[in-house]
Amino acid sequence: MLTFKQIEAAYWISKLGSFHAAAKRLNTTQSTVSKRIAELEKYLSIEIFDRSNKTTQLTIKGRELIDDFVQMLDLQQNVVRRVGSDVSYAGRFRFGVTEMVALTWLPALIAEIKHLYPDIILEPKIDLTINLRQQMVTHRLDMVICPAPKSDNAFPTVQLDFLESEWMCNPALIRSSREIVSIERLMELPLLTYAEGSLLHLNLLQALAAIGIKPANTITCNSMIALAEMASAGLGITYLPTAYFSSYQEEGYLRPVRTNLVLPPLAYLAVHRNDAVSRRIAELAREACDFGLPRWRRQDEPAPSPPRAR
Repeated sequence: MLTFKQIEAAYWISKLGSFHAAAKRLNTTQSTVSKRIAELEKYLSIEIFDRSNKTTQLTIKGRELIDDFVQMLDLQQNVVRRVGSDVSYAGRFRFGVTEMVALTWLPALIAEIKHLYPDIILEPKIDLTINLRQQMVTHRLDMVICPAPKSDNAFPTVQLDFLESEWMCNPALIRSSREIVSIERLMELPLLTYAEGSLLHLNLLQALAAIGIKPANTITCNSMIALAEMASAGLGITYLPTAYFSSYQEEGYLRPVRTNLVLPPLAYLAVHRNDAVSRRIAELAREACDFGLPRWRRQDEPAPSPPRAR
């Protein structure tokens, strides 16, 4: 007989790479996990895992089945979330966030979720908005926290906060922070911009194109931190979130640049599935949303204490 415990064991072995790691994650013994897989393979009359090497790998048939296993587990958890008590939810919750969320308030959100759902299994993913939204559509994520597109009626949403950004560069490139520099002059410098496919990159290029400007020298990068470091090194002009990178300005690595092209702030949303747990976690995201420096990086706040062993 096929059971969800067998399918769950196969999922975690494929994800973590070993029977031992899967047993630890499932809070059971390795022999129990091995027994579940043996029963599953016997029932299906196939080998799911190749045990001939040092590392456990899926067989060809196993790779074909694992996506079906994930869908079966998702369906099971959707049923539990719809008919059970959402406060007692102990299944997986997969959600995606952008880099700026990860750098700022993701730890606070995770702490709030774990406080409300102590037994929940969180699987956060950090990626570009375009990739996260595609994974939401294909049911690989339960919630996505990202900048709002122009229109989206496919899923329920919760309005979060706005992400303010501004032009910045090394102080040596533009001597005065009071001077208003034309965008034409700014674009004589290399443009350091966030990854292609990101909403920030798209909005920036569209705004420049609207006034007839095409940057001659563009360097794209999928890391905000790397952009800040390159700009600090004097490699060009960049457009970065104001609050988070204020420390770079305070320490003299970057300088704000006043210009005649200012983009509107990015409006962030929590896009979620229509069930009680997803709705509640989206509300927690609204409460936790803060694109400033994390409180433990602020000079007037103490570092967080490590969690006590229970």
